[in-house]
Amino acid sequence: MPARILIVEDEQIIAADLRNKLQRLGHQVVGMAITGEEAVDMAGQLKPNLVLMDVQLEGEMSGTQAARVIQDETDTPVIFITAFPGVFLRDPDQMRQPGICIGKPFSRIQLEAAVTAALGPDTAASPLH
Repeated sequence: MPARILIVEDEQIIAADLRNKLQRLGHQVVGMAITGEEAVDMAGQLKPNLVLMDVQLEGEMSGTQAARVIQDETDTPVIFITAFPGVFLRDPDQMRQPGICIGKPFSRIQLEAAVTAALGPDTAASPLH
């Protein structure tokens, strides 16, 4: 079953790449946000199954702050995206609950594995492999 996914990424090229890879995997991208504040609003309105969240965002709210609010309000799982996954994962205060983090740049296979790990095998990719 395809997942409904919200992408939160302030770099348009990366956001477009994420959208294309997710759509090729058979998932539905329900929205794209560029700030933490926008992500919180969109998550509340769109009710995604999953949020892909850049750690560093423009605006006053970081990706980790936005993820905490989203998880507190909706309990939606978050996959973090960062250029520095090793540094990010060493700081347990970054995440409200155990999370998944993928490093930039990422492959379609890494993205597929992260989505499946976050949501379970029922969200496995479509036969478009």
